Order: sequence, then structure tokens, then C-alpha cells
Amino acid sequence: MNTPKPNTVTRRRFIQTASLAALAAGFIPRSFGQSANTSPARFKNLVTDGRKLRIACIGIGGQGQYDNKNLRDEEIVALCDVDFERGLETFSALPKAARYRDYRQMLTEMGDRIDAVSISTPDHMHFPAALMAIEMGKHVRVQKPLTHTIEEARILKAAALKAGVVTQMGNQGHANEGTRLTKEWIEAGVIGTVREVHFWTNRPIWPQGVALPEMMPVPPTLDWNLWVGVAPERPYSKELMPFAWRGFWDYGCGALGDMGCHIMDAAFYALDLRGNVKVSAVSEGCSDVSCPKSSIVTYEFPQRGDRAPLKVVWFDGQNKPPVPKELGPDAKLSMGGSIFYGDKGVLLDTDDYNAAPRLLPDERMKAFTNRPKKTIPRVPKANSYQEWISACKGEGPVPGSNFVDHAVDLTEFVLLGNVAIRAGQPIEWDAEKMTCSNLPEADRFVRKSYRVY
Repeated sequence: MNTPKPNTVTRRRFIQTASLAALAAGFIPRSFGQSANTSPARFKNLVTDGRKLRIACIGIGGQGQYDNKNLRDEEIVALCDVDFERGLETFSALPKAARYRDYRQMLTEMGDRIDAVSISTPDHMHFPAALMAIEMGKHVRVQKPLTHTIEEARILKAAALKAGVVTQMGNQGHANEGTRLTKEWIEAGVIGTVREVHFWTNRPIWPQGVALPEMMPVPPTLDWNLWVGVAPERPYSKELMPFAWRGFWDYGCGALGDMGCHIMDAAFYALDLRGNVKVSAVSEGCSDVSCPKSSIVTYEFPQRGDRAPLKVVWFDGQNKPPVPKELGPDAKLSMGGSIFYGDKGVLLDTDDYNAAPRLLPDERMKAFTNRPKKTIPRVPKANSYQEWISACKGEGPVPGSNFVDHAVDLTEFVLLGNVAIRAGQPIEWDAEKMTCSNLPEADRFVRKSYRVY
């Protein structure tokens, strides 16, 4: 199939984006609680006639292939990937699905034959694909981090509210039992007032702190122009695909972007990590083009109503937080997890997806038999994919990690760490104005310009 040349559809989309950006930055209020607009009754285009959901998938290799497999109980009507060789296994498994390289052409040509869209591209292309689908009235599921920049996240919130579509970010751990237990236990005061939280990950496991690779010949099966998309134009290199793009600012969001929306999710959910915050970072190897080899990012929240001041610290690369003394002198931390320090105890979760919270020391967990009542609705089998599908059919509640109530604000919290890393000095975030109040020059990392391709 031939790839269309740059056209007025793309330009029109970015004109619309610009107007939404102004709306999101200056008018749309921040969501600190459940919005009436997210009631299932307010959604449009729900598939309520008993048929299967007709889904289009953008990005079908790697994580996209995994996402695709989890949606196949519905009707996948279209597949899109800029590299047909990388998508070959998925194409072969779904021979009846229409095949495209350009998501714009797919959405335009398929039109009403698509109910919903799953987006599993590199980070820099989440936003343009999601915005076009939402403006066409399609329900969307977008991989994490939801967007490449904070401004993009807010634009998608505004667009989702306006279009009345069902949305979900692909941080599947939000559907876990452990995420709910963490929130219920903290809210019940099991470890008292939480004063500090530590997160850590073994990422990056791809090159970071490196120069952009040298030019190489473009493989015949790849449309490099479409892969680069809205990012600045540059020559192809196999060192960027299919995975190492995560380490370059033009395409990815580094270790924080890869794992932050997973590991930090339960704490964000339980402690409402929104609003004004001071963020500082120390890192190694960060440059204008590359994310750092390692970093430590500290978020400092002031008193917020009845919430006490809180310090939240992220460790990646070779950095890890101190091992809690409750684990014993010889203990070591896992590849990733979180630690909550309250004035009445410690909560540890050594799972990247918040699936295994436990109290420390082990003796306290064993004695923890009179547990708080379960107050948060559970997702059957913790299946986030089915959670989204059911909501698109009007058969279930709003997905927990929907854009309006959760995913956009979580993404903003995570990406603020990258703003501080790139700024090279502490930032003071004014959430209402969407600006770094003490360092206006850092605002250039909150938004970006786009290549028309």
C-alpha cells in the first residue's frame, strides 16, 4: 500500500491541536476528583447492540503485538504499522484485517467501520494518533506514558471530555488487587501518615547518555518518514529501532517514562500526587538529545489541606534507595518497586505493577489479620483490557486509568521528573498555570513543536 504524501489532513489536525492547547492551559480546570463528565451515561458511541467491538490497532510489533493479542476476542478490523516486516506475525494471525502504514489514512478510509483504537507506538506518536481518533469519536486505549509532554496530556483530557469517548492508559497494574489494597490500607491509617515514598527501577536497560547514532540505509519494509512522524527529521539508524528510541528525548521519555506510570501508580492513587510541587533531580549522562544513564528525582509536596507534607523520591539506573531496616541487615532490593514510610509503619511492594504490597517487618504482616474493609470496586481478573472493552460497550464502569480522572494527571506527575532532569536545576511547578514558576526557561520541556510530515 502506498503511503500518502504530506497533506491538509495532517495540517488541519495540528491547527486543531493548537486551539486545544490554549484551552487546556488556560481554561480546563485540574481534576482532583471524579468528574460528572466521566459518568457512563455521558459517553457517546457506545456499542450497546450486543456485537463485538471493532478495533483498529496502531503499532503491532513488540508491546503492540502483546496489546493486540489481548484484544482479539473482539473484532480487530484494521492493523497499522510503519514496518510491515515487524508486523508480519500479527498480519498473519489476522488476515482479514485491513493493513495500513499511515494511521491517518487508516482512520480516514475506515471511518465508521472503527469503534475503538489501540495505540502502541513509540512515545512521541501517542498524542497525534490519539487526538485524531478521539476527535473522530473513537474510544481509545493508549500505551504509557500517555503522552510525550505534559501539554499533550492536558490536551487529550480536554479532547476526551469534549468527544465523550471511553479512554484508558496502558498501565495495566492499575487494575490490580494490590493497587487497591495499597490505597485502602493507607487511607485506613494502617501505617499512619505517610511522610516519604521511594521508588526504584533497573531501567534503563537500553543505551542512554549516548550520542545520536550514525546514518544507515533504510530497510525496504520500513517507512522511516512515518516512524519519525512529528519528531525532528533525522537519518535512519538501526540503533534507534525497535527499542532504543526510549533513550532519546525526541522519541521517548527515558526510564521514568517507561516505568514511572507503572511503579508510581499506586502511590499516586493513594496519596493524590497532584498539584503544586517542587521537583529536583541529579543525573548522569543527560544531554540535549539523550536521556540520562541514571537519575534520582525528588518531588516535595507542601501541606495540602489535611495531607501532610510529603517527599517522593525516584531512583533509576544503578541507583537504589536505602534498604528498609525492617528487612534485616543482609536484605537486597528487587529490580523495581516502592516503599511507603508512615509514622506508624512501612509498606513495601517489590512488584513493578503494585501487585504485592506487604507490611514490614514480616511479623507485622503475619499479624495483619483484622484488615480494612475493601471499599474500591475490583476489576474482574484484574484484566485492564476487558475493563476498557466493557466500558466501550456500556457494560462496565469507567476504566480506572481513564484520561480524565487518572491517567493524564499521573502522566503529568511522572513527566515533571523529566522536566527537572532536563532543566538541570529544581523547578517549582504551578499546576494551575502549567508553568515552572521559578524557572520559565524550563517550560520549553513542558511542550514541543511538531514536524508536519
